[in-house]
Amino acid sequence: MFDPEKLNEYKLRILLSLLILLLVLFAIFYRGINGIASIEVIFVGSLFSTVSLFHASWAIFKIKNLDKKKN
Repeated sequence: MFDPEKLNEYKLRILLSLLILLLVLFAIFYRGINGIASIEVIFVGSLFSTVSLFHASWAIFKIKNLDKKKN
């Protein structure tokens, strides 16, 4: 599902998803993987941001295709 009027929101979501992925990577390299809590943060954080990144990319692709069909 996507909303053609929210193109800028999807672009912002891509940037925020990349920021979360970078924060997770920073946490891995800075603190390391120490126990189950860090594994959970890595798994949930990276899964959430990856799914959000792919959804926003898909929505932008669909919006761009919809705009091409209108013109």
